[in-house]
Amino acid sequence: MSHFTVISFYTPDFAHFAADLRADCERFGYQFEIAEIPEAHSLVGTWDRKVEHISGAIERLGTVLWLDVECRLRAPIPEDWIPPLTSTFPMGKSRPVSTGVLLLNRSHLPLVEVWTRHARKETELPDDYVLEFLLSQYDLPFNFVETEFFDRQKSAQIVRGQWAPEGVVIQHSTINRWPDPVRYSRAFNGKNERISDISLETRIARKRKTLFWRNFGGDFEEIERIMATDADAEHELNEWVFHPARQEYAPAYYWNSHPEFFGVKPLTREAFWEHTGRGFQINPFREKAIRRMRLAREDKSVYPLKREIGFLRWLKRPRLKS
Repeated sequence: MSHFTVISFYTPDFAHFAADLRADCERFGYQFEIAEIPEAHSLVGTWDRKVEHISGAIERLGTVLWLDVECRLRAPIPEDWIPPLTSTFPMGKSRPVSTGVLLLNRSHLPLVEVWTRHARKETELPDDYVLEFLLSQYDLPFNFVETEFFDRQKSAQIVRGQWAPEGVVIQHSTINRWPDPVRYSRAFNGKNERISDISLETRIARKRKTLFWRNFGGDFEEIERIMATDADAEHELNEWVFHPARQEYAPAYYWNSHPEFFGVKPLTREAFWEHTGRGFQINPFREKAIRRMRLAREDKSVYPLKREIGFLRWLKRPRLKS
């Protein structure tokens, strides 16, 4: 694989993640550029800055590997990771893209420029929804690395958590959502997200418990044993803190600011696995958003279009003699 620079950015409240990612890059000897940016008015606003940031970095640095700042590097980047490359995962029968890992070079600047224009226009959509739309339109070969969300025994190069199966290169956790998980849910599901009649406090507690089941890299049974005691002491395991007597827990980063009640019901590990642990259902908001997007006239000539390629192939099919 050609030489690359790891790039990322972070808002001030994510400085602790930036310190870890910098340390990972230094450990593997990678050049990096990880910058602080001001807080945006919304999550989508921050994500839209990411697209423009990548564009500027490519112009200055050449080949870049964008990593969301909460990512951790656990092994060297494989030699067969060739740009253009991003990650993907199964959702129903589709395979959405996830731009937390993105490898591009100067030859892909036209794509990033179109992506930037659409991100500016689609101000309520995450940046990966926009890229997925563009890749559905352009006949542009892309390399994809599957992200594993659930199966901790399956070999995977990218995992969406803090656990480490065989072959893991990047751990892309979601504990950054802990302070306000509802805000992230709204960003990915739109304003029409289905909201139950439970209190906001309970919704937050349940979403945090889901973050625990999805991210924690240790032994869940050991945690259950610890939390079943009345020990008046903190237990730190695998970057999480637990206090049995107070029945509180949190990622270590957020222990002092956002401890949560451990026993939130009915979200047991079994319930989590039953409802989400076997895979994701189709996200209607994402599907509708991608279907309604359209290329501008000037964007249609940037790359060959998939439907045009298909039409030309149809025209060239041999005609059967009657």
